[in-house]
Amino acid sequence: MTRALLSTLALGLMATPTSTHVNCGNPYVSFLERIAARTEAMSGQQIAVVHRGALRIFDACDSGHLSDVQARLTELERRTH
Repeated sequence: MTRALLSTLALGLMATPTSTHVNCGNPYVSFLERIAARTEAMSGQQIAVVHRGALRIFDACDSGHLSDVQARLTELERRTH
């Protein structure tokens, strides 16, 4: 069920045009795919915190306030280990 939700979210994000020249969707989707592989070892609260953080990073990128989305997602992923 988690994969279906992530796939639906990913497709929706890729279909949405961004207002910046930075590609925000692909790093976000690949981050979610990497995290999905580890969700069974995480509590529900940890999963929610990671997904909310990733969505905030995506929103900042999409609105043009963040240009290096990959670095921020990598930092977030390191904190989830």
